[in-house]
Amino acid sequence: MISGMDATVNNQGSPFDDLIDNVIIASPEGLITEINPAALNLLGYGRKEELLGRSMCKVCKDFSLEKITANLPLENCEMIYLGRREKEIPVHVNITARRDHQTALNSIIFSARDMSKTRTLIFELTQSREKLESSYADLRASKDEVVRSEKLAFTGRIAASIAHEIRNPLTNVIMGIHQCAKAFKADDPRAKHVEIVLRNVERINYLITELLNCARPPKLDMRAHDIHKLLENVLAATKTKIASQKIQVVKSFASKSAVLSLDKEQMERAFLNIVINAVEAMPKAGQLTIMTARDENVFVVKIQDTGKGIPDGDIIRIFDPFFSSKQGGVGLGLTICYGVIVSHHGTIEVESKLKAGTTFTVSLPVR
Repeated sequence: MISGMDATVNNQGSPFDDLIDNVIIASPEGLITEINPAALNLLGYGRKEELLGRSMCKVCKDFSLEKITANLPLENCEMIYLGRREKEIPVHVNITARRDHQTALNSIIFSARDMSKTRTLIFELTQSREKLESSYADLRASKDEVVRSEKLAFTGRIAASIAHEIRNPLTNVIMGIHQCAKAFKADDPRAKHVEIVLRNVERINYLITELLNCARPPKLDMRAHDIHKLLENVLAATKTKIASQKIQVVKSFASKSAVLSLDKEQMERAFLNIVINAVEAMPKAGQLTIMTARDENVFVVKIQDTGKGIPDGDIIRIFDPFFSSKQGGVGLGLTICYGVIVSHHGTIEVESKLKAGTTFTVSLPVR
């Protein structure tokens, strides 16, 4: 009779067999006493007899019976199950105790959820998010380029109008002032006022010229030139100012050829503007670093200073015409610089940190 009853119970199976969760029941000694079909399938076993009586160490990495029994019940623990052929399976497990009437531990129930698919999904979502953020950054950069190009185009139209409407009468004014200057002797008090007027009129003429230079694409005289020699010329032109401000110059030039097709005069002017800005950012000593690198398609020049840096709100405006944070600055130097580099089909980028310095990166096509 007893045998018949046991057979009936076995045929009925475990109450955990129909659960979606992966259930393993272990003895107080950590031996597997029951396992449902979901757990067998997760671990890659065909029959429960392959695992019954085996230690939980067989199916759980770094299993510690002492830690588990000391902290029961445990909710949503991260564990690694070990499948057939030692395949690692990340799971979240709820661990509960089943006790007898004397509150003694009878068995330990492990109810787990496979996290492999969830982790894969999280990874894919993270990758997608990173791609979206990268695409957004590229789109924003493209938008900034378009806006900057539109600003330059608008500036060009305004500059052409100014040149037409102001330059001709301004030339007549300059000629008239020169004639007035001849009418006064050097010690005449009025001669000083004439000189002031002349100096300011000539400055207006200079500003109009610079505005036209930054607004219209320069006519390029493209020839093969060595950028390293060009950079040496720029450093030579600023040598006195660099020495007077006790600035240390560090050069790290690429060993590969630095010969590119470019307009030497225009490009030298562009790099000179960047170097002068770097030097002026370090009035009381610092380090000016010029680095170059070349690959198959691009030649890169980095000009880095250890100066005061540029505020975040100003970085997006530094290439705009007439924007300057320097006292007495015209705000056309970097605008002209931008126009020269773009006309060479290159790019210019800037990174800055307050009180730490600024880095300008110029990338020029090799071909």
